[in-house]
This record gives sequence, structure tokens and C-alpha cells, in this order.
Amino acid sequence: MTIQPTPPTTLHGGAERLPIRWVNVGTPPITISRYRVAPGKAVSMHVHTGKGEYWVVVTGTGVVRVGDRDIPVAEGDVVWTPPRVAHALTNTGTEPLIFVNVVQRIGDDPVTTTEIP
Repeated sequence: MTIQPTPPTTLHGGAERLPIRWVNVGTPPITISRYRVAPGKAVSMHVHTGKGEYWVVVTGTGVVRVGDRDIPVAEGDVVWTPPRVAHALTNTGTEPLIFVNVVQRIGDDPVTTTEIP
């Protein structure tokens, strides 16, 4: 059986969602995504309901904005973005910033995403 790779998609202005492959389950038990942000590019400010996210920085450097707080990040850092709190990320380095996004369903609200201009 040959598995065809899913092409990357761009979300939130500058986050390129890269393919991942679950190798031992048919239906994933949790939502995990992998993103690449090019140097000088940014993940636009947005907010979710019904879920929080953990961003695990795999490579690169940048600044994450969570609410009104700017947080410098680098390889090995983890950022929690709670529901109903706006968040964004800017790659401030010279190499791609790659992060893994682990989603945690929270509360009874429907899961929504709203871009903030």
C-alpha cells in the first residue's frame, strides 16, 4: 500500500500545515498538527472557543503573543494558548520555525476559530 502525502496548506496568514501520519491507528485519538513558519512570516492573531492548544517549538526562534503578552520562543519551548485568548506567532529568526500543535478539547462550547484583524 502506498500512502500519498498530503500537500501542505497555509492557515492563519503564514502557518504552513505540514503532513503528519498516524502509523498505528485508523482514527486518531487527539488532534496533532505540525506547522512551518518561514523567516519573517507570521501566524495571524486569532482566537478559539472550545479548545486550547499546546505549541511545541521544534526548530527556529520567534515571538508568540498570548493575550497581551509577547513571549520569545526557541527550540524546546512549549506555549499554552487557552480558549478565548487571542494568540499569534512571528518567526524572528533566519530559519523556518517549526512547531507541533496539540489540541485539547475544553468545556462544552463548540470549537470555533476567529481571525482578528
